[in-house]
Amino acid sequence: MLPKSFVSRSLLMFGTLIGLGFTTISASAKEYTVKSGDSLWGIAKDNNTTTKAIVDANSLGSAKAVILPNQKLTIPNGAKADKSSRIKPLTENTSKNSSKSKQSSTKLTTKTATSGWTTMVATAYDPEVAAGGQGTSIPTGTGVAAALDRYPKGTELEIKFQDGHTETRVVNDTGTFAASNPNQLDISMTNAQAMQFGRQSIQVRVIG
Repeated sequence: MLPKSFVSRSLLMFGTLIGLGFTTISASAKEYTVKSGDSLWGIAKDNNTTTKAIVDANSLGSAKAVILPNQKLTIPNGAKADKSSRIKPLTENTSKNSSKSKQSSTKLTTKTATSGWTTMVATAYDPEVAAGGQGTSIPTGTGVAAALDRYPKGTELEIKFQDGHTETRVVNDTGTFAASNPNQLDISMTNAQAMQFGRQSIQVRVIG
């Protein structure tokens, strides 16, 4: 039979070890009170742990479990934050690739704008008649009137008419009607020609 003093010392040491064990468990976790707007992911990130660790420590159903303000959660310490939930910053290569893609897109748009044909409506007018006999510096039969916010003065256009022939015209005028109709051109010609021309569908493209 063991002496009572030996048994007492053994019990004391066992109790001390148990106490240390509980102390260690307590030190490895802390209590957190949920605030309005909190999420498990945010709480885990702020406390250098993972959502899974919080879910396991509090017997929650999943990482999508609903948490309410003033709810008490046990937060385990010492676990690294969940790397999969972090947002990866853009790398230098990604930025360069994006820049190249934008440049290619810009070049393609420019090429399409300058080489592609656009269907428009055309009418004809005599600048001298349009000026009401007051005189004009715009010569008859040389240019075209357009909406200047689409085709500024000096823009060189190639125009394909319904009969198949093409002409090169430079935008040198804008009338009240053409200015408010970006899809219409007024072709400069004599009044007699204008009366015969009427209204036509044409193909137009910018060449300069």
